[in-house]
Amino acid sequence: MKISKAVITTAGFGTRFLPITKTLQKEMLPILNRPMVDHVVDDLIKTGITDIIFVISEHNQQIKHYYSSNPRLYDYLESMGKAEKYQEVSALHTKANFTFVIQPDEEMYGTAVPVKICQHLLENEEAFLVFMGDDFIYNGNGNSEAAGMIELFEQSGAGGVATFIERPEADLHRYGIAEVEQQGEFTFLKRLVEKPAPGTAPSNLSNISKYILTPAVFDIIDQQALDPKSGELYITDTVEELAQRSQVAVYRPRGEYLDGGQVISWLKANLRVAKDNPELRTELEAFFREEFLS
Repeated sequence: MKISKAVITTAGFGTRFLPITKTLQKEMLPILNRPMVDHVVDDLIKTGITDIIFVISEHNQQIKHYYSSNPRLYDYLESMGKAEKYQEVSALHTKANFTFVIQPDEEMYGTAVPVKICQHLLENEEAFLVFMGDDFIYNGNGNSEAAGMIELFEQSGAGGVATFIERPEADLHRYGIAEVEQQGEFTFLKRLVEKPAPGTAPSNLSNISKYILTPAVFDIIDQQALDPKSGELYITDTVEELAQRSQVAVYRPRGEYLDGGQVISWLKANLRVAKDNPELRTELEAFFREEFLS
């Protein structure tokens, strides 16, 4: 099976980053000199994904602008004798087939909604990936986690894949935690326990919302009830129901999970990527010795 399409959800408000996210899309916050979402895009492209669907807010077109050509910028650089600088951005809009689907204000809210409104683009696919735009798995060696997910999907014969990382026992009450079962060499999801009370978590595997799904989920979403507390439509409920109808394989990343959804984790993500840049690492080590260790 060849999986060629992926959805990246980017229509949230980014409330944990206010006030900057009042005008700047959270997924466009930089990891060094590249927007966070571009790391997600590159991981997908490495595994052969050719079509990437962004679900964007009707009020924020920054991601669409980033993955578009910019003749005005080229003309400016050429006039300044710096036309070669345009090479750094010239291929951004051609490295995949990008589609932009607007999530209207009047649409219900929740993490399953971006998948729901992309049905017309995905219902004839055998399977597709769904990633969030504000976190990514970092592999300094250039390996693709999306490729690992697809490999597991094909080898396990499952009806979907969900990605989990191990977290310390003391932190499990803050996340959605997997209850799993082992069948031979594969681990499958039984259910998701959202923010379990301390000491009651069924495992130490925390959901990080990276999935391979099939068109079977559209029927599930159509019948899915809104969360009674928030009134939102959650993809975690969709995946849990999919696990009851068709096995969902549990994928554990080989790289390092970097979360840009909060200020401190975004700052750590920048430092982690900078660590692998020799020039930046030398300057940062000197800075930390002077500012934090003296």
